[in-house]
Amino acid sequence: MDKYAQQALLEYNSEETSPHPGGIDGRPFWNINSSQFTFVPKIQFPNIPGAKKYLYTAEDEKGNTYSFVDKSPMASLAPIWGDIPTGITTLTVKAINRQEKVFRISGVRTFFKCDPFPGREALPPKAKNYRESALDAFRFTYNDPMVQYWLEHGEPKPDYPHNVYPAKTISSIIGAMINYAKLEPKNAENAIKLARRAADYLLSISFGEDHPLAFLPPTYSFKGLDVDAVNAVAPAAWKCKDTTMMIYPADAGIAYLNLAEATGDKKYSDAALRIAEYYKANVLPCGSWYLLYDCETGKPMTNNICVRFKFVIFFNMLYKLTGDECWRELEKGCYKYISGECLETYNWEGQFEDVKVSSNYQNLTHFIPNDLIGYIAQNLSDDEKMVAEAVDMMRFIEDQFVVWGEYPKWNPYSDKKEILHSPAGLEQYFCYCPIDSSTAYIINGFLNMYKLTRERLYLEKAMALADNVTRMQDKTTGMFPTFFIGENCAEGYRNFWINCHIYTASVMMRLAEITEEEKIK
Repeated sequence: MDKYAQQALLEYNSEETSPHPGGIDGRPFWNINSSQFTFVPKIQFPNIPGAKKYLYTAEDEKGNTYSFVDKSPMASLAPIWGDIPTGITTLTVKAINRQEKVFRISGVRTFFKCDPFPGREALPPKAKNYRESALDAFRFTYNDPMVQYWLEHGEPKPDYPHNVYPAKTISSIIGAMINYAKLEPKNAENAIKLARRAADYLLSISFGEDHPLAFLPPTYSFKGLDVDAVNAVAPAAWKCKDTTMMIYPADAGIAYLNLAEATGDKKYSDAALRIAEYYKANVLPCGSWYLLYDCETGKPMTNNICVRFKFVIFFNMLYKLTGDECWRELEKGCYKYISGECLETYNWEGQFEDVKVSSNYQNLTHFIPNDLIGYIAQNLSDDEKMVAEAVDMMRFIEDQFVVWGEYPKWNPYSDKKEILHSPAGLEQYFCYCPIDSSTAYIINGFLNMYKLTRERLYLEKAMALADNVTRMQDKTTGMFPTFFIGENCAEGYRNFWINCHIYTASVMMRLAEITEEEKIK
């Protein structure tokens, strides 16, 4: 066991590293729907009238039991956590009266106890260096027939199903081509031309000037697409086709601003400003927006509020471009809402265009805390309180969304006897699967923590996840399959999300730059 694995094991068994435990200073128990834990959890069970103390008994898969007694029905499992093996664990909490007799069950909870970080020495080596991996992935993006179709036709390839999500997919392609143009000058002219054609198409299908959602790009569009292809892979889009998710126009706005900078064409920055004007005119008192809107009326369809950090990035870019304080105020308001609301409740709500809107703690994800960590690393590194919050958020992310070894048996793909590759990052409770971009997002989180604290263990964890990304990468094409599932990742090829692949490529390049600069192998 290398020294980083030893350090990780100490943290794994320490009560001090429990991520944002509930019950302290009125904190809610965010883990009411959690099905796995890596670090020592605290779980809420009800107080039983007449109880003097509580007997905690955990039973592992082999029937072995581990017990301790505590005065609270929501105590940390630290006294037994180090003894419980990896696997499905059933925890029973029983009330004990003043006569020292068990007289009632307070509750039962079944969960999966995950493996701790094993250290890179215990894992297979990377298949190629990080820079080579990133370059291969960017080349794949440029050469992919779906992407080249934009250059040749100026419209989405009909049989690529995820073109049904234009604001998300097209924005990612614009960004990828801008980055690729910098990496390989021989293709730069065509890459920028491709980005322009994709952007022009997105502008052409955006809501018109007189529409209630004026100038916003649609979240869903079936224009020119093969309906059978969409139905085979992205049937969820049909249920949502007349709605707009307010998180995605900001993605398009960022893409337009980057394209304006790359080309000098004011048309794109003007388009970004028109999107921003809608946000400015419709911001809620809390500083954010309702998540889901009706396309016909422009009215909100849910009480869920957006917790998308891209807003902060978008308005910051606009402020730097224009110097207009209104964008700075929107940036501050959105940051204040996300940081205040989410840090207080830890309701890191998964907001995705292909899943239903969820209630509190029903569908947690790692994306929002990851983005907040990045913001703290970039802007608040001298704020001790926020640095401590970043440490806590990273533990939450690893606890709930990283698998270093074995997966829970109840994963839907386990029933099919599919291989689930690890280490990897999981996306959200509603898609609790190893995904390339989720793995990359968490790599980026560990890199931000390394930048913030200079703690080498964060970098080791980032590299361990990245090493597996290189192993999952298609050796011939450079493609990152979306799902790290199956012997040949067949599902990841069938259900391929180009935006996920693009983000993963960008993170692998960032890791390459950091490790090369610090001469770390």
